Amino acid sequence: MSLLTWDHDGDLFCALTTETGAGEGRMTHFELSEARTVPGGATSMPDSPAPGPTAVTVLAYAPEEEKPAEVYFDVTQTLPFAVLQHFVAHVASRLTNTGS
Repeated sequence: MSLLTWDHDGDLFCALTTETGAGEGRMTHFELSEARTVPGGATSMPDSPAPGPTAVTVLAYAPEEEKPAEVYFDVTQTLPFAVLQHFVAHVASRLTNTGS
């Protein structure tokens, strides 16, 4: 699991990537959302970003599955196009690195 965060015009966005399974059963979830700040709780632990409601979900399967990636959009949320472009570049980079 990895979390990538970036700023766009003063708003914070994040891409959460989760891989499950192995071999032919491998699947990668990519989720794009606005980030929410979560209090650190202790004075020694700073506040940190966490994913908010998911706006875009991409499911990519292991190359052995021969299934195309699936993309789902939450129709109730809007995103700047530049944020979507950044997310697509991130997903493409990760898929190229895993051979999916």
